[in-house]
Amino acid sequence: MALAAAVLVSGCAQTGYAQISKGNWILINRGLQVQAMVTKDDVFHLNTYSNAYYTSIHWLWDSNPSLMGTTPGFPWSRWVGDETKVPPLGAEGSHLSQLVSLQLGDEWNLNDAATRTRAVNWFNAIRNNFPNTILYMNNYGGQVGDAQLGDFITRARPDMLSFDAYPWRSDYVSRNPIGGSPTSWYGDLRRYREHARANNIPLAIYVQTFHAVQDYDQTVYRDPSASELRLNHFGALAFNAKVLIDFTYNTGASSLFTTPGGDSNPTALLAERTDANRRARNLGKALVRLKPIADVPFPDLHTTSMMFLRGKTSSGAPNPIPIGFVADPDAPNSYTDWVANRNDPYLRGWAVTNKAGVKNNGQPGDVIISWFKPLDESFDGPNYTNEIYVMVVNGLTDPAGAAADCLQEIKLNFAFPFGITGVDMLDPVTGQVQTQTLPVVNNRRQLALKLNGGDAALFKFSDGAPFVGWPVPARLNLQMRSNSAAISLQGAVGARYQLEAAASLPSTNWAMLTNLVLPSSPYMFTETTSSNVSTRFYRVVSVP
Repeated sequence: MALAAAVLVSGCAQTGYAQISKGNWILINRGLQVQAMVTKDDVFHLNTYSNAYYTSIHWLWDSNPSLMGTTPGFPWSRWVGDETKVPPLGAEGSHLSQLVSLQLGDEWNLNDAATRTRAVNWFNAIRNNFPNTILYMNNYGGQVGDAQLGDFITRARPDMLSFDAYPWRSDYVSRNPIGGSPTSWYGDLRRYREHARANNIPLAIYVQTFHAVQDYDQTVYRDPSASELRLNHFGALAFNAKVLIDFTYNTGASSLFTTPGGDSNPTALLAERTDANRRARNLGKALVRLKPIADVPFPDLHTTSMMFLRGKTSSGAPNPIPIGFVADPDAPNSYTDWVANRNDPYLRGWAVTNKAGVKNNGQPGDVIISWFKPLDESFDGPNYTNEIYVMVVNGLTDPAGAAADCLQEIKLNFAFPFGITGVDMLDPVTGQVQTQTLPVVNNRRQLALKLNGGDAALFKFSDGAPFVGWPVPARLNLQMRSNSAAISLQGAVGARYQLEAAASLPSTNWAMLTNLVLPSSPYMFTETTSSNVSTRFYRVVSVP
């Protein structure tokens, strides 16, 4: 027997995953989800959908498995109207291995005790039937009280929380678009973020990709601009959302296509959505393995693990602060509560400039800074602890124009100790980690980020620790046991590996032995067919 050299693999490292919830584990396995609501009753092209970097189809009530590709098909999710509509229905049975998530009902009144108990009973009745599928329920942002939502979570044990709130609107009378910071949406995000992380489950949000007029409450939902669409994505990710669902995709109200024709005639916004999806998926390689750092437990429970650098309105007034955040006592008009050395050891100051100078009368917009840490301490190996990741989002948007019209330069100043000279940055376009040595400006190392409206950056301090979700070396060891090959794979728990074998080297004919998410390290795989051959070579490769 012979053993091939190990190659680089990607993933996270830990010795077990009992502390990681089912929902988080599925997302580590499948990746951060960017989905869209698809109706079977209008034209749908799988190629158009997959080319836009969506990860899975999300069927609006009823599915059409014939549109999902050759069995087992493209990954999918579905709304479930009531207890009688649980999969598999029709031809869904042959596609169950690709079922990512099920939303049980939509916007049920969980404030009502009887309705809440019905939902609890539904979850408990079907949970064991879907060990590899995320089960969750969705409500609109302010629909359910905190106590009632907490009771539902405790008793129903959903795998994920989800809410919808659509911030991009126009005036009902004039139909002029309403711009500015989406403060109420941030408040909903913060509230659901707290419920999700308190229960160690992921968060999903609905993204506004529709237009509609609601005469009953005089609300006009308009198509988002490029910068607003991006903020809808990356602002949510900064609040620890890990599933983004477009409402809607190929219905007549979609912002992404003109009618008629379902998804046949794309608007310019589809190209923006495609780029945002790609960036979200690349950032998601790390984000599904991260969680927010802890807040300082103040009596009012305000958030300290995130900070808003307060932008200004076009007239120069400070933007309002979202519910759950408080103004910093030292600079109340400049940023929310922040103290040096609390969230990370190095940040000492910043400057924000509306670099494009095209929108908001040249005034700066909001900037969101969010601090994360590994979902499990062993994700970056046994030699590092307390690693901090920082996400920065440009919150400046405008209802019209290009995302570049809202470009801001965000300068962050760090007091690094000897041995640290830069940051490791996850490139959202390529998905590659790039180490950046930072210049010294006024005795500080300075990171200068130029972000278009709504865009984001994710980095960690360059201290030698691996970037979670990024390739780390793997090793294979081989022992013969009773004429079988016992192959020990030592690497990154939570990463997907493909173990392959060949009869000779070099080879263009590697046979797959197993494809798995590594449950422990080392992991033992036994190949019984190896007893029939005299020479065998093995290798392990990562699977995106």
